[in-house]
Formats: sequence, C-alpha cells, structure tokens
Amino acid sequence: MTMGQNSRWIVSALLMGISLGLSGCKDLREVDDLNIVLAIGIDETQDQRIRVTTEIVDPANSRGPGSGSGVGKRDEATITRQQTGSTLEEAIEILDEKIPRRLFLAHNSVIVFGQNYAIHGIDRALDYLERNRSYRRNQLFVVTDGTASDLLRSSGTPEFYHAMAIRSLVEQGMHKSTAVNSTQLNFMKQYLRPSHTPAMACLETAQSGMVPDGIGLFDGGHYKDHLTASEAPAWLRFMQDTQQTEITIPCTNTQTPQGDLGQTYRILHTHTNVIPQVRGKEIRFFVKVRGQAEIERLCPGSKPTPQTYAKWEIQLDHTLQEQMQHVFTRLQKDDVDAVHFSDVLYKSNPILWQQTAHQWKALFPHIQVTYDVQVQLLRHGLASKSPDVEYSLEGLPPHAGREGVAP
Repeated sequence: MTMGQNSRWIVSALLMGISLGLSGCKDLREVDDLNIVLAIGIDETQDQRIRVTTEIVDPANSRGPGSGSGVGKRDEATITRQQTGSTLEEAIEILDEKIPRRLFLAHNSVIVFGQNYAIHGIDRALDYLERNRSYRRNQLFVVTDGTASDLLRSSGTPEFYHAMAIRSLVEQGMHKSTAVNSTQLNFMKQYLRPSHTPAMACLETAQSGMVPDGIGLFDGGHYKDHLTASEAPAWLRFMQDTQQTEITIPCTNTQTPQGDLGQTYRILHTHTNVIPQVRGKEIRFFVKVRGQAEIERLCPGSKPTPQTYAKWEIQLDHTLQEQMQHVFTRLQKDDVDAVHFSDVLYKSNPILWQQTAHQWKALFPHIQVTYDVQVQLLRHGLASKSPDVEYSLEGLPPHAGREGVAP
C-alpha cells in the first residue's frame, strides 16, 4: 500500500469513527406531525381568565402560489384554535393537549394583545415569552383596542396568512412614520430603559378586514394610551428620524372654494435633537427639529414665489410644532413619559438622573419644553403654479414657456 493510499485509508477510518460516535437527532419530528403556529392572540375574559387564540398552518391547504405543487385556498390556508386557562402558560398547555399533533412555536411571527388583557398588564406574558426557548425575539408585538381573537379572524387579503398581513401592515406604517417597530427585542429594550414606557404597533378590525391604527403606548407593562396614525408622526418626531409623512394645512385665501382640502406637504425627512436644560432645581428640555419637505398640492390660485415659499415654511414649522406640543400635553395629562425625556436626561447627566429618578413621575407633568422647528421647503417640483393659474380661456400656452398651443 502506497503512502497516498495509506493516508486515504486513515482519513476514511477517522470519518467512520466520528460518524459512529455522533448522537442521532433524538428529538427529530416530521413537519406533518406538528402544528406550526404563526400567530398567537392573548385576551382576558370577563371572569379574569386568559383566552389564547392561535393561527396554525393547515398542511393540506397551505400551498401558496409558486409552491410548485398546486395552489392552496387562501381561506383554508390556516386553522384557528382557542383555549382558556387561569394563566397564559396553562391555556397554551391545554391547547397543546386538546388538538392532534404537537404545537410548534419556533415559527411564531406575531403576538397580539387584546385591549382588556393589555390594560391589566402584559408583564405576566413578558416573563413567559422571554424565558421560553421556543419563541424568537424577532416576533412582532401588536396591541388592538378590541380583542386579539377578532383581529386574528379578520381578513388579511391579499396576504396568504393573517400573521404575514399584520407584519406587512406594520412595516408599511414604519416606512411612513405612522407605526413603530415593536418586535419583542425592541419592545423589551424600551421596557428596561429608565423611562419604562415601551410602545407597540396598533391594529384594528374593520368591515374590510384588519387595518393599521397608529401606536399603543404603555406605562411599564400596562396599556395606557392610543395615538392615531395622524398623531403618530408628531410623537415619533421627538425620538427618531421620520420620513415620508404628509401634512395638510387649510388654505387661507378668501377666494378658495368652500370645502377645499387645503395645501398638502410631504415631509421627506426630519431629524430631532432633545437637549436637557438644567437651571438650579428646574429641568427643561429644548427640542430642535430640522428637515426637508416638498409641496404635493397647492391651494387654488396659489403662485409659488420666494416670498410665498418663505411664508409657507413658517406656516409649516408652526403646524409641526403645534402637533408635537399637542401630543406632549396629552402625555403629560396621562403622566406617561412616552417621549423618553428621562432616557435623554440619564444619558446626558447620569448623576442628576440618579438624584431625580424617584421624583420623575411627579416632575414630568410639569416639564416645560421649548421648540425650534425649521423645515426647508424644496423647490424642485415640475410645475411652478397650480393648474387653475395656467388655464387660459383663449387657449394661450402656459406662462411657464411650454411650447405649443392648446387645440
């Protein structure tokens, strides 16, 4: 036997020995033996019991378009099962015992909290979800002002699964700064910060199916307040960069037709700096907002000029500041630091925060805020005037210099 042959024989023997020594997959289970859970809804009943609703993949009807082996029926792609227990853990254990096949939770994508359960505190669910290794921290937390059961039964068309419809709606809202990223990991990060005021995406059940409905605010683990989709951008502007939001300001022209929608702006992006200002024992905050916007719709008869652009910028800045102040005043009435001012104070002055932390609940409702909002209005629109200004009864060409004469 040559040296090369001898080396190959030794390698083969080692590989065989290693393979014989490896333990098999003792816990291996076939997909057909599992109930793959995509979404879980948690409600509290009138008698204080916990009702769990699950969306489970139906293997016989879950083949979506492009699967290569037929097309399933959207209405039959999943099955919904419910169970009630004295605790969340008990309800899930009973559900696992009552239906054929074992529950498989590792692919769960969404947790929906019903209003009644969320108001009385989701802390009892957080401990279970954080400890159980079956759940992944990228699952999305969602709150609804109705019941989680109704939301998971409402239509999510055109998505094939309800869980995917919920995630898609939240992701679209995040792109337009009307929803918040409330995956379990992000929610827990906010929950553990000094402010202790996490937020969740909020969805509702409508006649047409599930619809996004802004942001749910929590005080610790208790559902405290609900901001609509129109209020959400103002709240988000306190804490993060925002993008692609719209705002409409009523027209002030006396010749504007009654019922006109107003002048619409698209806020392309904003960036905010929140700066604590300490004066003796008084703590104030300075909120500086900078951004850019463009006009989407002009008021009838409006003519963009350097002077009118300057006027519109002032109106836009004033409106954005009013919206932010409105949301902040509402949070102060609720006694919820959902704008995370306490986090800003903690990061900028840890020693002062340690001295202030236990009194913050009493201080926050009286905090004074100064705003400096400046949004630049860009002038790269295709049309420099509204269409009614360009119209000519005699058929003359537009004043912008476009060639050709109207027929």
